[in-house]
Amino acid sequence: MGSPTFYWYPKEGGSLEKTDITRALSRMEADDRPQAEDSYSGAQAMTRVFYGTRRRVRLAWERLNLLSSAGAADHRSLLPVIAHLQRGGAVGFSADGAKTIGGYPGAGNWSRGAGTLTCGSPTNAFSAWQPLAAIAAGDQVVIESEAVYGRSEQRSATSFSAGVLTLASEKLVFDYAGAGPMWRWYRFWPALRLPADQLGSPLVTNDHGINASVELVLEVDPVVHLLTTSGLGGRFGLADTTARGIDAQPTLDTLLASARVRNAARLP
Repeated sequence: MGSPTFYWYPKEGGSLEKTDITRALSRMEADDRPQAEDSYSGAQAMTRVFYGTRRRVRLAWERLNLLSSAGAADHRSLLPVIAHLQRGGAVGFSADGAKTIGGYPGAGNWSRGAGTLTCGSPTNAFSAWQPLAAIAAGDQVVIESEAVYGRSEQRSATSFSAGVLTLASEKLVFDYAGAGPMWRWYRFWPALRLPADQLGSPLVTNDHGINASVELVLEVDPVVHLLTTSGLGGRFGLADTTARGIDAQPTLDTLLASARVRNAARLP
């Protein structure tokens, strides 16, 4: 099993920064925020307007021992990641670096009742981050739509080979046609940001210089679901750890920005 890993691109450079944390997570949980309004007619019939779900995840490392070399190193490693998040940068995160894997539809739709999902090329859209990432029998995967559609389900996989993700006996419940779907290992999030409402909270606390605790509530950047419909999916070309000139290859931030511009152009 790999270590918890952040994937990010410092704005001053074009190469990938991988931040491995040796300490296991103390806490990791979904903290989703559905956005909706209800109204009632005179006959008390309810109508709900659903605006989508702000998908969030809470990550915490408690009581990092600053008097030990490992605890102090983890603390130092997390500080630049936090600084990047505070100024608006995006990060990918996997609770197990060896499972940094996900993808988007290839030919055909991911429809209700399907037990196999055909993925586009590259089959692992984030192979630049972890070329050897793989799915094993019994691994949990999440299939989800764009946030505005609010469709999400967790399934057990039996294999991922030649661009085909095979599910176990449980089939898809939702129909994802036209809903900007993607799949990912269930503890991997490819695009997270620090919401502005978290800037006023202490992200790092310190106990007399002996222990430090870090708690991050991060939000999925919804544009990550538009990378295929924006014309970028299948040829991400994300920069890896090789040093290159700035903007020589797409970073996570520039890729999301390009998708956002392309998506705005197709809106009425």
